[in-house]
Amino acid sequence: MALMVAALVARTAESLANIPERLSEPAVERPYPLPAIETAGDLTLEKLDAAWLEHRIKPGESFFKAMRAMGFEPDTVQSVMGSGKLARSLLDLKPGQVLRARAPGGELEALDFEIDLLNRLEVRRDENGYSAELHTRPTDTKVSQAAGVVTSSLYLSAQQAGLSDKAILELAEMFGWDIDFTQDLQPGDRFAVVYNQVTLDGEKIRDGDILAAQFINRGKTYQAVRYTDPNGKVTVYKPDGRSMRKSFTRNPLPVTRITSRFNPSRLHPIFKTVRPHKGVDYGAATGTPVQVTGDGKVAFAGRQGGYGNVIIVDHGRGTRTLYGHLSRFARSLRQGQSVSQGQVIGYVGATGWATGPHLHYEFQINGQQRDPLTVALPNAQLPDAYTRHFRGQTAPWVAMLNAMTTNQVAQTEATPRQ
Repeated sequence: MALMVAALVARTAESLANIPERLSEPAVERPYPLPAIETAGDLTLEKLDAAWLEHRIKPGESFFKAMRAMGFEPDTVQSVMGSGKLARSLLDLKPGQVLRARAPGGELEALDFEIDLLNRLEVRRDENGYSAELHTRPTDTKVSQAAGVVTSSLYLSAQQAGLSDKAILELAEMFGWDIDFTQDLQPGDRFAVVYNQVTLDGEKIRDGDILAAQFINRGKTYQAVRYTDPNGKVTVYKPDGRSMRKSFTRNPLPVTRITSRFNPSRLHPIFKTVRPHKGVDYGAATGTPVQVTGDGKVAFAGRQGGYGNVIIVDHGRGTRTLYGHLSRFARSLRQGQSVSQGQVIGYVGATGWATGPHLHYEFQINGQQRDPLTVALPNAQLPDAYTRHFRGQTAPWVAMLNAMTTNQVAQTEATPRQ
Protein backbone atom coordinates (compact mmCIF):
# COMPACT_ATOMS: atom_id res chain seq x y z
CA MET A 1 0.00 0.00 0.00
CA ALA A 2 2.86 2.37 0.86
CA LEU A 3 4.39 1.79 -2.61
CA MET A 4 1.03 2.49 -4.24
CA VAL A 5 0.63 5.80 -2.40
CA ALA A 6 4.22 6.81 -3.11
CA ALA A 7 3.76 6.14 -6.81
CA LEU A 8 0.47 8.04 -6.85
CA VAL A 9 2.15 11.08 -5.34
CA ALA A 10 5.17 10.80 -7.66
CA ARG A 11 2.97 10.79 -10.77
CA THR A 12 1.47 14.11 -9.77
CA ALA A 13 4.66 15.87 -8.71
CA GLU A 14 4.64 18.00 -11.84
CA SER A 15 1.16 19.29 -11.10
CA LEU A 16 2.30 20.44 -7.66
CA ALA A 17 5.26 22.43 -8.96
CA ASN A 18 3.26 25.57 -9.55
CA ILE A 19 1.50 25.66 -6.18
CA PRO A 20 2.56 28.89 -4.39
CA GLU A 21 4.31 28.74 -1.06
CA ARG A 22 1.67 28.70 1.68
CA LEU A 23 3.65 30.94 3.94
CA SER A 24 3.67 33.73 1.35
CA GLU A 25 -0.14 33.81 1.21
CA PRO A 26 -2.02 36.40 3.25
CA ALA A 27 -3.30 35.23 6.62
CA VAL A 28 -6.77 33.65 6.59
CA GLU A 29 -9.39 35.97 8.05
CA ARG A 30 -10.60 34.69 11.40
CA PRO A 31 -14.26 33.64 11.43
CA TYR A 32 -14.85 35.34 14.81
CA PRO A 33 -14.01 38.81 16.20
CA LEU A 34 -11.05 39.40 18.50
CA PRO A 35 -10.61 42.19 21.07
CA ALA A 36 -8.78 45.32 19.98
CA ILE A 37 -5.07 44.74 19.44
CA GLU A 38 -1.99 46.84 20.08
CA THR A 39 1.19 45.92 18.25
CA ALA A 40 4.14 45.05 20.47
CA GLY A 41 6.65 47.37 18.82
CA ASP A 42 8.63 49.26 21.44
CA LEU A 43 5.85 49.28 24.06
CA THR A 44 6.91 48.43 27.60
CA LEU A 45 4.74 46.40 29.96
CA GLU A 46 4.15 49.52 32.06
CA LYS A 47 2.40 51.11 29.09
CA LEU A 48 0.23 48.08 28.25
CA ASP A 49 -2.20 48.49 31.13
CA ALA A 50 -5.23 46.22 30.32
CA ALA A 51 -4.73 46.27 26.53
CA TRP A 52 -4.09 43.10 24.55
CA LEU A 53 -0.69 42.80 22.91
CA GLU A 54 -0.27 40.71 19.76
CA HIS A 55 2.93 39.09 18.53
CA ARG A 56 3.13 37.20 15.22
CA ILE A 57 5.64 34.33 15.22
CA LYS A 58 8.62 34.72 12.90
CA PRO A 59 10.45 31.84 11.15
CA GLY A 60 12.65 30.01 13.63
CA GLU A 61 11.28 31.92 16.62
CA SER A 62 10.75 29.95 19.83
CA PHE A 63 8.15 30.59 22.51
CA PHE A 64 10.87 31.88 24.83
CA LYS A 65 12.12 34.37 22.24
CA ALA A 66 8.58 35.47 21.40
CA MET A 67 7.75 36.12 25.04
CA ARG A 68 11.01 38.00 25.58
CA ALA A 69 10.21 40.10 22.49
CA MET A 70 6.92 40.99 24.14
CA GLY A 71 8.78 42.12 27.25
CA PHE A 72 8.21 39.22 29.65
CA GLU A 73 10.90 37.95 32.00
CA PRO A 74 12.27 34.36 31.94
CA ASP A 75 10.54 33.54 35.24
CA THR A 76 7.17 34.39 33.71
CA VAL A 77 7.90 32.25 30.66
CA GLN A 78 8.84 29.32 32.90
CA SER A 79 5.67 29.72 34.96
CA VAL A 80 3.53 29.62 31.81
CA MET A 81 5.25 26.44 30.64
CA GLY A 82 4.53 24.91 34.05
CA SER A 83 0.79 25.46 33.70
CA GLY A 84 0.14 21.89 32.53
CA LYS A 85 0.55 19.44 29.64
CA LEU A 86 -1.58 21.57 27.35
CA ALA A 87 1.09 24.27 27.44
CA ARG A 88 3.41 21.97 25.49
CA SER A 89 1.71 23.16 22.29
CA LEU A 90 3.61 26.43 22.86
CA LEU A 91 6.83 24.55 22.08
CA ASP A 92 5.66 23.89 18.51
CA LEU A 93 5.15 27.39 17.17
CA LYS A 94 4.89 27.97 13.43
CA PRO A 95 5.52 31.14 11.44
CA GLY A 96 2.39 33.24 11.19
CA GLN A 97 0.76 31.98 14.37
CA VAL A 98 -0.19 34.61 16.93
CA LEU A 99 0.41 35.02 20.66
CA ARG A 100 -1.87 37.48 22.45
CA ALA A 101 -1.09 38.68 25.97
CA ARG A 102 -2.75 40.94 28.53
CA ALA A 103 -0.59 42.32 31.33
CA PRO A 104 -2.20 45.09 33.38
CA GLY A 105 0.38 46.72 35.64
CA GLY A 106 3.19 44.87 33.84
CA GLU A 107 2.31 41.38 35.15
CA LEU A 108 1.07 38.70 32.72
CA GLU A 109 -2.56 37.98 33.46
CA ALA A 110 -3.73 36.19 30.31
CA LEU A 111 -2.14 34.55 27.26
CA ASP A 112 -4.05 33.28 24.20
CA PHE A 113 -2.56 31.11 21.45
CA GLU A 114 -4.49 30.14 18.33
CA ILE A 115 -3.24 26.64 17.56
CA ASP A 116 -5.39 26.39 14.44
CA LEU A 117 -8.77 27.50 13.17
CA LEU A 118 -10.62 25.31 15.70
CA ASN A 119 -8.38 25.21 18.76
CA ARG A 120 -7.25 28.01 21.05
CA LEU A 121 -5.05 27.63 24.13
CA GLU A 122 -5.89 30.00 26.97
CA VAL A 123 -3.47 30.49 29.89
CA ARG A 124 -4.81 32.43 32.87
CA ARG A 125 -3.23 33.57 36.11
CA ASP A 126 -4.73 32.09 39.29
CA GLU A 127 -3.81 31.66 42.95
CA ASN A 128 -1.43 28.78 42.05
CA GLY A 129 0.39 30.59 39.27
CA TYR A 130 -1.01 29.82 35.81
CA SER A 131 -3.45 27.24 34.44
CA ALA A 132 -4.08 26.27 30.82
CA GLU A 133 -7.30 25.29 29.05
CA LEU A 134 -7.95 24.20 25.46
CA HIS A 135 -11.04 25.65 23.82
CA THR A 136 -12.31 23.88 20.70
CA ARG A 137 -14.95 25.50 18.53
CA PRO A 138 -17.88 23.20 17.67
CA THR A 139 -18.12 22.00 14.08
CA ASP A 140 -20.86 20.49 11.97
CA THR A 141 -20.71 17.61 9.50
CA LYS A 142 -22.63 17.33 6.27
CA VAL A 143 -22.71 14.59 3.65
CA SER A 144 -21.32 15.69 0.29
CA GLN A 145 -20.69 14.13 -3.11
CA ALA A 146 -17.98 14.23 -5.75
CA ALA A 147 -17.52 12.44 -9.05
CA GLY A 148 -15.10 12.58 -11.92
CA VAL A 149 -13.43 10.93 -14.87
CA VAL A 150 -9.74 9.99 -14.87
CA THR A 151 -7.77 11.85 -17.50
CA SER A 152 -4.02 11.90 -16.91
CA SER A 153 -3.96 10.81 -13.26
CA LEU A 154 -6.30 9.99 -10.40
CA TYR A 155 -4.81 12.77 -8.28
CA LEU A 156 -5.46 15.55 -10.79
CA SER A 157 -8.92 14.28 -11.71
CA ALA A 158 -10.00 13.89 -8.08
CA GLN A 159 -8.55 17.30 -7.24
CA GLN A 160 -10.58 18.85 -10.05
CA ALA A 161 -13.66 17.12 -8.60
CA GLY A 162 -13.08 18.98 -5.34
CA LEU A 163 -11.45 16.27 -3.20
CA SER A 164 -8.61 17.10 -0.81
CA ASP A 165 -5.28 15.26 -0.69
CA LYS A 166 -6.52 13.36 2.38
CA ALA A 167 -9.66 12.17 0.60
CA ILE A 168 -7.75 11.19 -2.56
CA LEU A 169 -5.35 8.99 -0.63
CA GLU A 170 -8.23 7.48 1.34
CA LEU A 171 -10.01 6.69 -1.94
CA ALA A 172 -6.89 4.95 -3.26
CA GLU A 173 -6.49 2.96 -0.04
CA MET A 174 -10.12 1.78 -0.10
CA PHE A 175 -9.61 0.05 -3.47
CA GLY A 176 -5.95 -0.85 -3.01
CA TRP A 177 -6.70 -4.58 -2.66
CA ASP A 178 -8.34 -4.68 -6.12
CA ILE A 179 -6.76 -1.92 -8.21
CA ASP A 180 -3.09 -1.13 -8.76
CA PHE A 181 -3.27 2.65 -9.11
CA THR A 182 0.27 2.80 -10.50
CA GLN A 183 -0.41 0.46 -13.44
CA ASP A 184 -4.11 -0.32 -13.87
CA LEU A 185 -5.54 3.17 -14.43
CA GLN A 186 -6.52 4.30 -17.88
CA PRO A 187 -8.20 7.43 -19.27
CA GLY A 188 -11.96 7.15 -19.00
CA ASP A 189 -12.00 5.35 -15.64
CA ARG A 190 -14.67 6.86 -13.39
CA PHE A 191 -15.05 7.46 -9.67
CA ALA A 192 -17.82 8.66 -7.37
CA VAL A 193 -17.51 9.48 -3.68
CA VAL A 194 -19.94 10.11 -0.83
CA TYR A 195 -18.06 11.73 2.03
CA ASN A 196 -18.36 13.92 5.09
CA GLN A 197 -17.43 17.57 5.03
CA VAL A 198 -16.53 19.26 8.30
CA THR A 199 -17.92 22.80 8.43
CA LEU A 200 -17.59 25.78 10.75
CA ASP A 201 -20.33 28.40 10.67
CA GLY A 202 -21.51 26.93 7.39
CA GLU A 203 -18.10 27.08 5.71
CA LYS A 204 -16.09 23.96 4.80
CA ILE A 205 -12.86 23.65 6.73
CA ARG A 206 -11.78 20.14 5.74
CA ASP A 207 -12.89 16.83 4.25
CA GLY A 208 -14.01 14.15 6.69
CA ASP A 209 -14.15 10.40 6.14
CA ILE A 210 -15.27 8.78 2.89
CA LEU A 211 -18.56 7.00 3.58
CA ALA A 212 -18.94 5.19 0.26
CA ALA A 213 -17.09 5.14 -3.03
CA GLN A 214 -17.27 3.62 -6.49
CA PHE A 215 -14.50 3.13 -9.00
CA ILE A 216 -14.96 1.89 -12.55
CA ASN A 217 -11.61 0.60 -13.79
CA ARG A 218 -11.27 -0.84 -17.28
CA GLY A 219 -15.02 -1.41 -17.40
CA LYS A 220 -15.22 -3.25 -14.07
CA THR A 221 -17.16 -1.64 -11.23
CA TYR A 222 -15.93 -1.68 -7.63
CA GLN A 223 -17.89 -0.29 -4.68
CA ALA A 224 -16.86 0.18 -1.05
CA VAL A 225 -18.58 1.46 2.10
CA ARG A 226 -17.21 2.54 5.46
CA TYR A 227 -18.89 0.70 8.32
CA THR A 228 -18.64 1.41 12.05
CA ASP A 229 -19.88 -1.56 14.06
CA PRO A 230 -21.67 -1.23 17.44
CA ASN A 231 -18.31 -1.52 19.22
CA GLY A 232 -16.84 1.40 17.29
CA LYS A 233 -14.58 -0.68 15.02
CA VAL A 234 -14.28 0.77 11.51
CA THR A 235 -13.92 -1.54 8.50
CA VAL A 236 -14.29 -1.02 4.76
CA TYR A 237 -16.68 -3.50 3.13
CA LYS A 238 -18.29 -4.15 -0.19
CA PRO A 239 -22.04 -3.38 -0.19
CA ASP A 240 -22.83 -7.09 0.19
CA GLY A 241 -20.84 -7.34 3.44
CA ARG A 242 -17.60 -8.77 2.10
CA SER A 243 -14.55 -6.91 3.38
CA MET A 244 -12.42 -4.99 0.90
CA ARG A 245 -9.36 -6.47 2.54
CA LYS A 246 -8.47 -10.14 2.48
CA SER A 247 -8.96 -12.25 5.58
CA PHE A 248 -5.23 -12.89 5.56
CA THR A 249 -2.09 -11.12 4.49
CA ARG A 250 0.30 -13.27 2.49
CA ASN A 251 3.39 -12.83 4.68
CA PRO A 252 3.85 -12.66 8.49
CA LEU A 253 6.98 -10.50 8.26
CA PRO A 254 7.09 -6.98 6.84
CA VAL A 255 10.39 -7.68 5.06
CA THR A 256 10.73 -11.20 3.80
CA ARG A 257 13.51 -13.47 2.58
CA ILE A 258 12.28 -16.97 1.84
CA THR A 259 14.88 -19.58 2.78
CA SER A 260 12.73 -22.70 2.29
CA ARG A 261 9.45 -23.10 0.42
CA PHE A 262 6.53 -25.47 0.86
CA ASN A 263 7.89 -28.78 -0.44
CA PRO A 264 6.43 -32.30 0.08
CA SER A 265 9.83 -33.90 -0.69
CA ARG A 266 12.40 -31.58 0.85
CA LEU A 267 15.75 -32.88 2.15
CA HIS A 268 15.74 -31.95 5.85
CA PRO A 269 18.79 -29.74 6.66
CA ILE A 270 19.42 -31.39 10.05
CA PHE A 271 18.42 -35.04 9.61
CA LYS A 272 19.52 -35.26 5.94
CA THR A 273 16.46 -37.31 5.06
CA VAL A 274 13.55 -36.56 2.78
CA ARG A 275 10.84 -35.02 4.93
CA PRO A 276 7.91 -32.92 3.74
CA HIS A 277 8.24 -29.22 4.49
CA LYS A 278 4.66 -28.17 5.12
CA GLY A 279 5.23 -24.46 5.51
CA VAL A 280 7.42 -21.58 4.40
CA ASP A 281 10.60 -20.47 6.17
CA TYR A 282 11.40 -16.76 6.29
CA GLY A 283 14.99 -15.84 7.10
CA ALA A 284 15.29 -12.86 9.44
CA ALA A 285 17.39 -11.62 12.31
CA THR A 286 16.61 -12.78 15.83
CA GLY A 287 14.08 -10.44 17.38
CA THR A 288 12.35 -9.42 14.14
CA PRO A 289 8.64 -8.83 14.94
CA VAL A 290 6.23 -11.49 13.64
CA GLN A 291 2.74 -10.30 12.67
CA VAL A 292 -0.36 -12.50 12.75
CA THR A 293 -1.73 -12.77 9.20
CA GLY A 294 -5.43 -12.74 10.09
CA ASP A 295 -7.91 -12.02 12.87
CA GLY A 296 -8.39 -14.89 15.30
CA LYS A 297 -7.74 -16.32 18.75
CA VAL A 298 -4.55 -17.80 20.16
CA ALA A 299 -5.14 -21.57 20.34
CA PHE A 300 -1.64 -22.36 21.65
CA ALA A 301 1.44 -20.45 22.76
CA GLY A 302 4.31 -22.47 24.21
CA ARG A 303 6.99 -25.06 23.51
CA GLN A 304 6.20 -27.84 21.05
CA GLY A 305 8.85 -30.32 19.84
CA GLY A 306 10.78 -29.33 16.75
CA TYR A 307 8.80 -26.11 16.40
CA GLY A 308 10.42 -24.73 19.56
CA ASN A 309 8.49 -21.74 20.78
CA VAL A 310 5.35 -21.79 18.68
CA ILE A 311 2.08 -19.89 18.38
CA ILE A 312 -1.02 -21.38 16.75
CA VAL A 313 -3.87 -19.01 15.90
CA ASP A 314 -7.40 -20.26 15.20
CA HIS A 315 -9.17 -18.06 12.62
CA GLY A 316 -12.45 -19.97 12.62
CA ARG A 317 -14.11 -21.99 9.86
CA GLY A 318 -11.38 -24.64 10.04
CA THR A 319 -8.46 -22.29 9.33
CA ARG A 320 -5.35 -22.03 11.51
CA THR A 321 -1.91 -20.48 11.12
CA LEU A 322 1.29 -21.57 12.89
CA TYR A 323 4.40 -19.52 13.75
CA GLY A 324 7.43 -21.58 14.83
CA HIS A 325 11.02 -21.25 16.14
CA LEU A 326 10.21 -17.97 17.94
CA SER A 327 12.74 -16.46 20.33
CA ARG A 328 9.94 -15.14 22.53
CA PHE A 329 6.26 -14.22 22.55
CA ALA A 330 4.74 -10.75 22.60
CA ARG A 331 4.25 -9.42 26.10
CA SER A 332 1.04 -10.63 27.79
CA LEU A 333 0.17 -12.98 24.89
CA ARG A 334 -1.90 -15.85 26.25
CA GLN A 335 -4.05 -18.73 25.09
CA GLY A 336 -7.59 -17.66 24.20
CA GLN A 337 -6.58 -14.05 23.50
CA SER A 338 -8.09 -12.37 20.44
CA VAL A 339 -5.57 -10.98 17.95
CA SER A 340 -6.02 -8.71 14.95
CA GLN A 341 -4.43 -8.93 11.51
CA GLY A 342 -1.02 -7.22 11.56
CA GLN A 343 -0.65 -7.43 15.36
CA VAL A 344 2.82 -8.43 16.61
CA ILE A 345 2.51 -11.77 18.39
CA GLY A 346 6.13 -12.90 18.69
CA TYR A 347 9.71 -12.48 17.55
CA VAL A 348 11.94 -14.46 15.19
CA GLY A 349 14.33 -16.92 16.80
CA ALA A 350 16.02 -20.30 16.36
CA THR A 351 14.35 -22.47 19.01
CA GLY A 352 13.53 -26.11 18.32
CA TRP A 353 14.99 -27.83 15.27
CA ALA A 354 16.54 -24.83 13.53
CA THR A 355 19.96 -24.25 12.00
CA GLY A 356 19.64 -20.46 12.31
CA PRO A 357 17.16 -17.70 13.10
CA HIS A 358 14.08 -17.86 10.92
CA LEU A 359 10.28 -18.09 11.09
CA HIS A 360 8.48 -21.28 10.10
CA TYR A 361 4.96 -20.35 8.93
CA GLU A 362 2.13 -22.76 8.17
CA PHE A 363 -1.37 -22.24 6.77
CA GLN A 364 -3.77 -25.03 7.73
CA ILE A 365 -7.31 -25.69 6.45
CA ASN A 366 -9.28 -28.43 8.26
CA GLY A 367 -6.02 -29.86 9.62
CA GLN A 368 -4.25 -29.99 6.26
CA GLN A 369 -1.24 -27.77 5.53
CA ARG A 370 -1.49 -25.63 2.38
CA ASP A 371 1.19 -23.63 0.61
CA PRO A 372 0.95 -20.16 2.23
CA LEU A 373 2.30 -18.54 -0.94
CA THR A 374 -0.36 -19.92 -3.29
CA VAL A 375 -3.42 -20.73 -1.17
CA ALA A 376 -6.47 -18.69 -2.16
CA LEU A 377 -7.05 -15.99 0.44
CA PRO A 378 -10.73 -15.28 1.06
CA ASN A 379 -12.16 -11.86 1.75
CA ALA A 380 -12.96 -11.10 5.36
CA GLN A 381 -16.66 -11.37 6.16
CA LEU A 382 -19.05 -9.16 8.06
CA PRO A 383 -20.16 -10.93 11.26
CA ASP A 384 -23.70 -12.24 10.81
CA ALA A 385 -24.86 -10.46 13.98
CA TYR A 386 -24.10 -7.08 12.38
CA THR A 387 -25.91 -7.64 9.06
CA ARG A 388 -29.02 -5.61 9.89
CA HIS A 389 -27.02 -2.79 11.49
CA PHE A 390 -24.67 -2.74 8.48
CA ARG A 391 -27.46 -2.44 5.94
CA GLY A 392 -29.23 0.29 7.87
CA GLN A 393 -26.04 2.35 8.08
CA THR A 394 -24.70 1.91 4.55
CA ALA A 395 -27.78 1.51 2.32
CA PRO A 396 -28.42 5.30 1.99
CA TRP A 397 -24.83 5.90 0.89
CA VAL A 398 -24.97 3.12 -1.70
CA ALA A 399 -28.22 4.60 -3.05
CA MET A 400 -26.46 7.97 -3.41
CA LEU A 401 -23.58 6.29 -5.29
CA ASN A 402 -25.94 4.56 -7.70
CA ALA A 403 -27.80 7.81 -8.36
CA MET A 404 -24.52 9.61 -9.04
CA THR A 405 -23.46 6.87 -11.45
CA THR A 406 -26.75 7.12 -13.34
CA ASN A 407 -26.28 10.88 -13.68
CA GLN A 408 -22.68 10.44 -14.86
CA VAL A 409 -23.74 8.01 -17.58
CA ALA A 410 -26.62 10.25 -18.66
CA GLN A 411 -24.36 13.29 -18.90
CA THR A 412 -21.79 11.34 -20.91
CA GLU A 413 -24.39 10.08 -23.37
CA ALA A 414 -25.82 13.59 -23.75
CA THR A 415 -22.41 15.10 -24.55
CA PRO A 416 -21.96 15.31 -28.34
CA ARG A 417 -18.91 13.54 -29.66
CA GLN A 418 -16.24 15.62 -31.38
